[in-house]
Amino acid sequence: MKRAGAFCMVCILAAATIFMAGCGREESRTITTPEGKVTVTTKQEGGKEVVKVETKQGSVTIKAGAQAVSEAELGAPIYPGAEVVSSGQFGEKRDAAAGIASVYAMTTNDNYDKVVSFYKKNLKNIQQTMDQTIGDQKMTMFMSGKKGDMRNVQIIAKTSGGPTNIHVTKIMEK
Repeated sequence: MKRAGAFCMVCILAAATIFMAGCGREESRTITTPEGKVTVTTKQEGGKEVVKVETKQGSVTIKAGAQAVSEAELGAPIYPGAEVVSSGQFGEKRDAAAGIASVYAMTTNDNYDKVVSFYKKNLKNIQQTMDQTIGDQKMTMFMSGKKGDMRNVQIIAKTSGGPTNIHVTKIMEK
C-alpha cells in the first residue's frame, strides 16, 4: 500500500465516471493499455450501483447509496445515527506489502464538535490527531491502530453549519 501512483488515480477516476453514468444492468468491458489490461464491471447489487475496476496490480470497488456497515467491518466506532452514503475497497497485489484499503463515507446532521468529541472518546489507540480550518471548511483527522492495521477517521464540516461528513479508511496489509 506504499504506492498510490497515477495508475490507481486513473482507475478511481474511470470507476467514478462509469459509476456516475448509472447503468442499471451488469456490464463488463476490458480495455488494453500499454501497462496491461483493465476490466471495468458495473452492476446492481442489493439496489446499489457497484463499479469494479480490476488490473494485474489490484482492484477498486465502489458502491454508492445508503448502506449498512457494522463496527467490526469498519474497524472503528460508527457515529450513532450516521448514514453510510458510499463505500469503496482498494486492493493491491504487487508485492509483499500488498493490502486492502476500505473507505466508508458517512453523514450526520449532528454538530461537528459533537462528532469530534465522540471519536476522541470512542476511537481506540489514537496515534495522531490533526485539526485544521481552511476557508469555510473545518476538519479533524485521527490516525489509530498499528502498522498493517490502521484507521484514518476524518470529520469534515462547513464552519457555517450543515451536515457533518465522516470518512473512515481502514488499511490492512495482507
